[in-house]
Amino acid sequence: MSQKNKVSFYLNEKEGQAMKALWEAEKPLSASDIANAIDEEWAYKSIQNIIRTLEAKKAIKIAHITKIGKTYGRLFSPTVSSEDYALAQFNKFYTKKNNVPCVVAALIGSNKKEDLSFSEKLEELLAEYKED
Repeated sequence: MSQKNKVSFYLNEKEGQAMKALWEAEKPLSASDIANAIDEEWAYKSIQNIIRTLEAKKAIKIAHITKIGKTYGRLFSPTVSSEDYALAQFNKFYTKKNNVPCVVAALIGSNKKEDLSFSEKLEELLAEYKED
């Protein structure tokens, strides 16, 4: 994670859903676009409050102002990638090196009862990563 993308905030569930909508869109979205992407009844009622909170946390920024229908509206974009946010949360809670194997096992769904051993799954994961 680069220093300019240092993450100093935590997202609650609703903020996380709004950010997920922005991350998945990969383009700036209006408040209505974010609410539509969330597809929850509460979204339309509280999206403006969530946006204000995300702006205060510096998690989003105004990408630009554009005409939306008959009026002008703001389009928002995230200030940090989903990967940088996830890495920051990981580093916040898992600072000891002995935690890493357990977390990696959880990420790849390793279970001692499964047919493939942990090391085989890890090798497969690394091979896939090298191909990309």
